[in-house]
Amino acid sequence: TLPFDDDNIPNLFKKIKGGIYILPSHLSALARDLIPRMLVVDPMKRITIPEIREHPWFQYRLPRYLAVPPPDTAQQAKMIDEDTLQDVINLGYDKDHVCESLCNRLQNEATVAYYLLLDNRFRATSGYLGAEHQSADRSYNQLASLESASSSSRQYLPGSSGSHGSGLRPYYPVERKWALGLQSRAHPREIMIEVLKSLQELNVCWKKNGHYNMKCRWCPGFPQVSDMLDANHSFIDDSTIMDNGDVNGRLPAVLKFEIQLYKTRDDK
Repeated sequence: TLPFDDDNIPNLFKKIKGGIYILPSHLSALARDLIPRMLVVDPMKRITIPEIREHPWFQYRLPRYLAVPPPDTAQQAKMIDEDTLQDVINLGYDKDHVCESLCNRLQNEATVAYYLLLDNRFRATSGYLGAEHQSADRSYNQLASLESASSSSRQYLPGSSGSHGSGLRPYYPVERKWALGLQSRAHPREIMIEVLKSLQELNVCWKKNGHYNMKCRWCPGFPQVSDMLDANHSFIDDSTIMDNGDVNGRLPAVLKFEIQLYKTRDDK
């Protein structure tokens, strides 16, 4: 329910402007401490978002993916990871071309390869989403001590003084929905036909592992369809993709990936 309530509209606006409200008695001491700070009429005296994040009520059993501030994506977009850049250069791309494309935010084969490699490197090294919550025991002890201290001294907490109950937010494991790729309601056969058409236009060679699974390979040195057919001979079995070398025994730059069509729970 809203903290401000009145059947008379003028009185309602008067309460909103004056910050006049009554806190329910079932709220915990920490909640009764936080809510009035959020409803302060003067915006200069109102609690800020960083202060809310540091409040004991917010910190209790806080999952790490919420406790750790998200990375500054705007600043990261302006920076070029040297190791990832070197990996892209090893694929056969020109360094100046890659750097220029990244700085100008261009979308081409080089930048797509860069961001795929960068994302893979970030997932492998980042512990950002590693734990469900941090220091649960320590947080609980801090919360218990703060609850007892707050309940004994209420000189600055507004509202009624009845029984407030625990007021702690129960911790439920949340099923996170992760999606990588595209979702479509079209028939699976139609989707695969369109995917194969796109791969053919991009001169990508592939091997069919199942009705809706393919291992693909794109070689910059195979622009012609006949070369693609020759390249397909290097797919030895369902789990291995071999590379044909040139006359000097050097391996060409190859980008390998796998395509899998899934049926989601929502039947999308």
